[in-house]
Amino acid sequence: MSREATTINTWSIALVRALDAAGHDGHALLAQAGIDRQALQDPNGRTPVKSMARLWRLAVDATGDPCFGLKVSAFIQPATFHSLGLALLTSQNLEDALLRSARFSRIVSNAADVSIEPTANGIKQVVRWRADIPVVDEGIDLLMASTLKIGVLLLALDANTPRPLELHLQRAATPAMRAEFERHFACPIHFEASENALLIPAEWARRPLPMANAQLARRNDIVVMEYLARFDTDAMAERVRAELISRLVSGEPTRADIATALCLSEKTLQRRLQAEQTTFQQLLDEVRRELALSYLRERHATVCDVTFRLGFSDQSSFTRAFRRWTGLTPGQFRVGPATT
Repeated sequence: MSREATTINTWSIALVRALDAAGHDGHALLAQAGIDRQALQDPNGRTPVKSMARLWRLAVDATGDPCFGLKVSAFIQPATFHSLGLALLTSQNLEDALLRSARFSRIVSNAADVSIEPTANGIKQVVRWRADIPVVDEGIDLLMASTLKIGVLLLALDANTPRPLELHLQRAATPAMRAEFERHFACPIHFEASENALLIPAEWARRPLPMANAQLARRNDIVVMEYLARFDTDAMAERVRAELISRLVSGEPTRADIATALCLSEKTLQRRLQAEQTTFQQLLDEVRRELALSYLRERHATVCDVTFRLGFSDQSSFTRAFRRWTGLTPGQFRVGPATT
């Protein structure tokens, strides 16, 4: 992967605030790490991961705390994640929020790939660091701790709610570190594991969120995709997704329509998508499926409404596509529990 790995500035700002709170000069450590304090004032800006790795090393050395990533999570809030934070708040359930977070994880950093995978009892968030970048264990600690913090916020849980979670970390830990991680996460933790994963039970994953608003979530998705398209020129798929979402209500857009909107030839668009291991038709199908599930959870929207919002010419075409995606008709999906 040729593009430089970067982290959103708000992630760096949280680290500096944690250093200041611990009695250290965060801005002095910024300078030592080679990070421009003025540039960091742009909340939309990006910091090279190699510079962030130096800042983490300096922070751990200054504090003498190998668990410092857990301390930084105290300064993480939804706004830290740009417009993705607003999309998370308005997701349908925790699984929906985590899927959205994984899909747009590059907004925080493109140094790691985040995925949401099924387990026997629910789902798990898996973090895989890019092979061409030295692993920053504290960054992974912070990501897992942030997932916990945001998840508790989304579910409106209090501090005493039992946490039926399980955390796996590839990093090693001393007994003192193990004790601190267990206090912070209040769940079983496995160090020197085969993967970095946070296991979440179905009970939490599928619980409806109190602030769910599918329309607001979709609008913020578009803002996220526009932001990603600005800093990540390789993410042609995200630019196509954004165009599809904005155009479907007017009918099914063609590949030529999207290519024109992106100031590309059809052949160039096709080649760029192939390089990202996808196609225009796959993206159209994925966007329609995601939107269909979201729209059908809005009880006031009729199946006919959803049909035309997704650019289908008739309801039977939509029903066939939905059955292909889920094994259910739209009506069956609404009657029964959402298992997709």
